[in-house]
Amino acid sequence: MPSTAASLSARERLISTAAELLATGGLRSVTARALADLTGQSASAVNYHFAGREGLLAATFEAAAEQVARSRAAWAASLRANPPPEAFAGWFAAFNLERVAAAPPFLVLREMRHDAARSPAHRRLARLELEASDAFWAQVATAFHLPPGAAEACADFAEAILGIHGGAPDHPDQTAWLIETAHRYGARVRGARGATAGWDGWRQLARARAGLGERVEAPLAGGAGRIAAAAAEVLGRGGLAGLTHRAVAAEVGLSLAAVSGAFPSRASLVRAAFDHLIASIHTVRSGVVPDPGARRPIAELAQEMAEALFDAEGAAPAGLLALDELLTAAIREPDLRRDAEDLRASRGENSATLLLRMSHATDPVDGLDAHILSIVATGAMRSAYALEPEMRRSWLATRLTASIAALFG
Repeated sequence: MPSTAASLSARERLISTAAELLATGGLRSVTARALADLTGQSASAVNYHFAGREGLLAATFEAAAEQVARSRAAWAASLRANPPPEAFAGWFAAFNLERVAAAPPFLVLREMRHDAARSPAHRRLARLELEASDAFWAQVATAFHLPPGAAEACADFAEAILGIHGGAPDHPDQTAWLIETAHRYGARVRGARGATAGWDGWRQLARARAGLGERVEAPLAGGAGRIAAAAAEVLGRGGLAGLTHRAVAAEVGLSLAAVSGAFPSRASLVRAAFDHLIASIHTVRSGVVPDPGARRPIAELAQEMAEALFDAEGAAPAGLLALDELLTAAIREPDLRRDAEDLRASRGENSATLLLRMSHATDPVDGLDAHILSIVATGAMRSAYALEPEMRRSWLATRLTASIAALFG
């Protein structure tokens, strides 16, 4: 038996290495071989210290949650001076900028949420993290005297911001857009909705960075299109770990040779899935004005959103899960960054439609508002992954009702 100090050191090295693998390659990258190569320990070390891979993942998720908790505690300490409500927008922008820049522990927790969406293995840990996040934002909302529902909206915005506004590789290009979004969010949540005119030109800049201009890509046609659609379905159900040529061949009903002939590498298959999903999304235009004749209560619209995001059994649509997976992959893989820029620039069309139909909205809304609502809705969906499937839809409807009312009611 190793000494206690040596045992703890070996255990900590495995956790640290697993965290690095999760942040850079996702769940599929945490293998016994990779851990042995990087730590110099035997392949049986994971079983010895953690009784298996699931035990190691749980310990790694717990360690990341502790890092995030320390970060939240430091931010909470900055609130003891009873800050004025008008300082919230700047504080909120700074908080989210740090979250984007300090990506690794948050990427680890994103993997935990992704896993909880499909498997109960780490759902309890995801639920504890959700409760910790909600408690922190309740404290923030109290300190800044924000309205009811603001805490939930803030928690979900912060949950989704990393995937939507990129990680460390994209951070310099995303900073201005994120700051503008946070300041508009701050004005909305404080009820000063006309205080920030905003500029939605960051979408055009994102498309220009992606080399896309105003172009909207057409879906792949014929057999290649069918394979790409099947790849998106497989990706949504099983994540990147499940996206193999064999799985796609089974999904589409073609031979393995046919799929490999159309997309020889796994990278080309991932890109095909990404392009298929992006082709169905259109750019949101600015200057949307609410239509009084088409308005409906916020609770009805929130219920409609919840039903679109989860079916009666609590499963999320494969396409939405796939988009989430691909945005995370783009943080890690520079070759996918162009596609991620297009997706960020094009998201929010459904949110813009909902804003048009909102019964209590009195101020004009634009693409930046739709972007904010899209971020909050995405974060709420991820938060719901921590719940048992049968609870997700009703919980999400209640959550979105409170968040939307705080921002746009």
